[in-house]
Amino acid sequence: MRGHIAKRGKNSYSLKVSMGKDANTGKYKYQWTTVKGSKKEAEKRLGEILHQLDTGTFMKPGKMTVGEYLDQWLKNYCPTIAPNTAQTYEFFIKRHIKPAIGQLPLTSLKPEHLQRLYSDKLSAGRCDGSGGLSGRSVRYIHVTMHRALKSAARLGMISRNAADSVDVPGVEHHEMRTMCEDDIQAFLETARSTPYYTLFYLVLFTGMRRSELLALRWSDIDLLLCQASVNRTLHRLNNGEIIFRETKTAKSRRMVALSPRTCLVLQEHHQKGPLTCR
Repeated sequence: MRGHIAKRGKNSYSLKVSMGKDANTGKYKYQWTTVKGSKKEAEKRLGEILHQLDTGTFMKPGKMTVGEYLDQWLKNYCPTIAPNTAQTYEFFIKRHIKPAIGQLPLTSLKPEHLQRLYSDKLSAGRCDGSGGLSGRSVRYIHVTMHRALKSAARLGMISRNAADSVDVPGVEHHEMRTMCEDDIQAFLETARSTPYYTLFYLVLFTGMRRSELLALRWSDIDLLLCQASVNRTLHRLNNGEIIFRETKTAKSRRMVALSPRTCLVLQEHHQKGPLTCR
């Protein structure tokens, strides 16, 4: 049997995985891993380790660097989340996190390493062009690290999440500037000569997100009852691929009321051509 799971405490399990025979002694070697959580999570982690052993990608936690772990986390975790979120994580990891702390052993990562990273990224005026990020961007770095390390802690790869013990910079809140009625009319008059007039009109008068609007089909719109059904989103990935996904939560799946004027705009557009690329 290549792997064995044993309960250690109330929410902890030990994984014992056979690493094969030692070339020098001929004795079997074993890798012990602690997983905090349910038995289902322990079974999932055991399956991941066995798959990594089969594909030659397994690395002992003590030898794995932060950069290597983050690459693995992006590959295993990001396919399960919204594409835009996954691309944001990937950007901050490759552009800012790995160049700064990627070479550190994962098990040696401490809060002071993250605190120094955040401080350096906030510092402006470096000759190499790095640093000078806004507080919001540094918070994105923190969110990325916190989620990645939370997974590592849950899988027993580290004893604690170092991101729990750092001070995160605040975000400056700017006064929101909104369009007045005259601005809206001027904008729509300019947009009327473009192919996107209907899209801009829906943005202004429905409050729907861009990804939701781009995924709309005529089958989602009821012009008789003046409502639109929001049930999916459209995303364009960095490689140019366009994908459709269901909305993230049940709350996001909703009916949006349309004004009579909005329905008239949609009717006029329907006579010209398709609402979306699908």
